[in-house]
Amino acid sequence: MNYLFGVDGGGSGCRVVLTSSDGKILGKAKGGPANIETSFSKARDNIINACMTAFKVANLSKNNFKYSYAILGLAGSNLGNYASKLSNDLPFAKNKILNDGEITLEGAIGPVDGCIGALGTGSVFVGRKKGITKLTGGWGFNLGDDGSGAKLGKELMKLSIKCHDGLENHSDLTIDFLRNFNSDIKEMVECAKSFKPTDYAQYAPQIFSAMCGQDSNARKLIECEVVLIEKSLVAAGFREENPFCLIGGLGKLFLPFLKDIFVRSCSEPKGDALEGALSIGKREFFI
Repeated sequence: MNYLFGVDGGGSGCRVVLTSSDGKILGKAKGGPANIETSFSKARDNIINACMTAFKVANLSKNNFKYSYAILGLAGSNLGNYASKLSNDLPFAKNKILNDGEITLEGAIGPVDGCIGALGTGSVFVGRKKGITKLTGGWGFNLGDDGSGAKLGKELMKLSIKCHDGLENHSDLTIDFLRNFNSDIKEMVECAKSFKPTDYAQYAPQIFSAMCGQDSNARKLIECEVVLIEKSLVAAGFREENPFCLIGGLGKLFLPFLKDIFVRSCSEPKGDALEGALSIGKREFFI
């Protein structure tokens, strides 16, 4: 028997679903972070371990890797040669690595033209026009990830420093935030030296909570990202008449602050990224 894996891997963790070739779900599992650009070896190990767990849940031996096919939607796969390097180092009979945004698009709107913004620890904007998929953003934390939790958290840190230095005015948000570091800028700077995107992203909910209280600095941070989110959606191919979803952990939090045209057009996703991976996998390997 042949098997199909769908893998959704991002900066916060990876999810795996195992099905038979006819689509019956046999097992699911979760694993550690799987951004192959920020931590290639750990991502590979986390993906394989999660797949082995799914085999175990299905009461199948890991020897069945050689009868298995996989669609992997992974953060960082659009950068460097990480995708081709990983593809050659996986135990599946055949696999195809896509950006995680592509499987999220497929799951959210199906195989039709439309657009999504995926806003979580990182971010990516994906559109499809006449069957051709286009990614906007998704360039990683150092130079991209507009509208992401990681960027919001880092911008909050930078703003807190500006407030400390007298370039901006403190608000309840920045004052409360600095208490995480004993109200000591030096301690915050030292801690940030070892921060990964997930470490920055943990502070994003604090910004949205402050926004509910009309905090001026929260508004400043969110409004800056909203402008970039809207521009990114348009660049990815947003059309009011086509399906559009804003998803991920921060999608629904950002949506109320976008222009009315985006709010009106936004719909709930039909399915998630794993369902998208399986849909692509069926077309790629079994049809």
